[in-house]
Amino acid sequence: MHLSNKLRYMYSEEFVTFVKNGIGKYFIGTGNPNSNILIVGKESAIDSNDNLGMCWYNNNAIDWKKHIFNNTSEELEYFVNENNHLRKGWGKNTWSKYQKLNDYIFEKTPKSFYVDFLKNIFTTEINDSPDKNTVNANKSGLNERKRLFKKSAFIQNFPVVILACSNYIQNNDNIREIDDIFNVTYFGDEKGKYWYNKGNWFFLHYTPDYKKLVIHTRQLSADVKNKMLEDMGRIVREHLIKIEKY
Repeated sequence: MHLSNKLRYMYSEEFVTFVKNGIGKYFIGTGNPNSNILIVGKESAIDSNDNLGMCWYNNNAIDWKKHIFNNTSEELEYFVNENNHLRKGWGKNTWSKYQKLNDYIFEKTPKSFYVDFLKNIFTTEINDSPDKNTVNANKSGLNERKRLFKKSAFIQNFPVVILACSNYIQNNDNIREIDDIFNVTYFGDEKGKYWYNKGNWFFLHYTPDYKKLVIHTRQLSADVKNKMLEDMGRIVREHLIKIEKY
């Protein structure tokens, strides 16, 4: 299938390239690739025995190629009904936390069991090896995925990147992966550290021109505090307003 130039106006050249290079090689993501916010999770929570889920994951790049060719998009808005696998864990699972963060960013009134954050956010994973349980996930490809993010113009062009992947990526006294991959600098403890308890925290990083914000935080699921999501949402909103992307 040829990616005709006349059909590319819906998607950026950077995204088209990211998809083209990813076919048969790596997971692309889901959501709106034309948005200003990228959330990077740990890995997709798909059991290896879930044939339907693994089929969706493995066909992700091919599906995006079709969307580009047909000038269509994924489903970006839907009600989480009783038959949806997200319903049982709603309020604790990652998708519901992304939705709550989106509502804080855009000052929206929440809707019960409703997803529309995908209209404003693109999501992907830092570990290209799905697993239902993080502890069992194969993490051997993390460094390769990080190199991909560093060289990808599509990934680098987001003015807001939320690294919701905890210790899968590190900035500490000895390792400065976030600085290196995204060309940012930690804002410092006085202004850049938001600490709520041992399990709830985030740190702010900016490019030298302050046009890109990179937030490092934990996986957004389970016992994430609403106050943390609210503060994070406010900071993202203020940044987007400042750079005239809101």
